[in-house]
Amino acid sequence: MNFFITKTFARQLLFILLLTAGNTYSQRFKPGVIAGFVATDQVGVDPLDNDFHKAGFTLGGLLNTKLSEKNSIQFEILYVQKGSLQPGDSLNNYNFYKLSLDYIEVPLMFRHNVKFNMNKKPVDRFYIEAGPSFGRLVRTYINNNGIISTAGNFKNNELALNLGIGFTIVNNLSFNLRYSSSIIPVVVHPLQVDRFIWYTFNKGDNVVFSFSLRYIFDRESRRETKKPDES
Repeated sequence: MNFFITKTFARQLLFILLLTAGNTYSQRFKPGVIAGFVATDQVGVDPLDNDFHKAGFTLGGLLNTKLSEKNSIQFEILYVQKGSLQPGDSLNNYNFYKLSLDYIEVPLMFRHNVKFNMNKKPVDRFYIEAGPSFGRLVRTYINNNGIISTAGNFKNNELALNLGIGFTIVNNLSFNLRYSSSIIPVVVHPLQVDRFIWYTFNKGDNVVFSFSLRYIFDRESRRETKKPDES
């Protein structure tokens, strides 16, 4: 990862968290942190499609605000490592190809807490989420059989849709599984008017499965979990 980009992103994230943390507990907006890893691919570009061989990580922060008892809106700022990987094996004549596309991504997610009964006991630890995200490409790295390049035919901006499910582990700590797919291909295709839509459909989309831990700073939630005799 480019050290300058990482340092700049860390400073921006820290600034946002510090800016909101001081008044968090008297307001509805609650900050948090996100860390996890991703499995990614780029649809319709590599010869062996939808293999999700490339692994990376995601790191960032969030702001969550409740709309009602079950619903909330969550704003996030993430650093996400996307791309594609084809190992050199007999399936592709031992040709190694690795594409790394790193993004600063801003998702806006609608979250709904799910409550149901299991063995006659109420379960309220799950939530589902959906929403769009905007990404800005900040780093490109290509390794094609040992030939390294830091430039490619990719768009600087990405628009994606996200679907996810989460589970509260304890207090304000939760585990999140999210699927993300580009709405518009991030690969720049040549303009062919007669078959433009067919030519670009589902070719060059970033697809991502992310697995992350999220922690929201919320004193009220921690107080609710204390026993009555605890101070």
